[in-house]
Amino acid sequence: MSLKTGYFRGVKSLLLVMAGVLAGCASAGTQSGTIEPGVEQQAVEATRPKERLHITFKWTFTEQQTRFSGEGATRIEPPYRARLDLFGPRGEAYVSAALVDYELRLPPGAAADLLPPPTLLWSALGVLKPPQGATLIRATRSGAQTQIEYSEPNGRWRFTLEADRLRRAEWEGGEGGGRRTVEIRGYGEHNVPADVVYRDWLAFRELTLTLTQVTNAEPFPPDTWYPGRR
Repeated sequence: MSLKTGYFRGVKSLLLVMAGVLAGCASAGTQSGTIEPGVEQQAVEATRPKERLHITFKWTFTEQQTRFSGEGATRIEPPYRARLDLFGPRGEAYVSAALVDYELRLPPGAAADLLPPPTLLWSALGVLKPPQGATLIRATRSGAQTQIEYSEPNGRWRFTLEADRLRRAEWEGGEGGGRRTVEIRGYGEHNVPADVVYRDWLAFRELTLTLTQVTNAEPFPPDTWYPGRR
């Protein structure tokens, strides 16, 4: 084989390798930007609140070296209303909050640091509520698993569902924006998450909720959705 022939064969091989690399990059880019019709809507519909429920649970909150625990209750009413109350070991009220669509309602002067922001708080209840103002950039389904992503100016959202049940939600900010996650490790009666962990990775905060009971409920009084009134 002449030097010239070897040279051209080498160039050809290099071009084939580069083409393969570029094709792989293009395939990865397509995957991350794929939006399959109907996938997002199916996930939203499958996880939306469908029953009026009263839920009780145990909770643990840790922040660096500090740890608190107690019991709590959640009241849920379709289409998108939830009321959360956390109590200490002696039944004293720690936190009360209502979530109506995307609005987090707190009593006057209450601190919201303990709780996730609205979209992640819905995620902790097993509900996929698309983040306000974000753009859908991925919605794919492979077997029983669904992957959904959104982008916004300050970060990116990722949601993972298995068999139409939300399993993980994540918000990741831009440059130094932090990271917050919700992990659902199992489900109980009425399709309610049984074991939930919320983490604010930048603030070293973790809130764990463990389901104890779920019951159907009668209509809740209007003041339920205005903490501080009731």
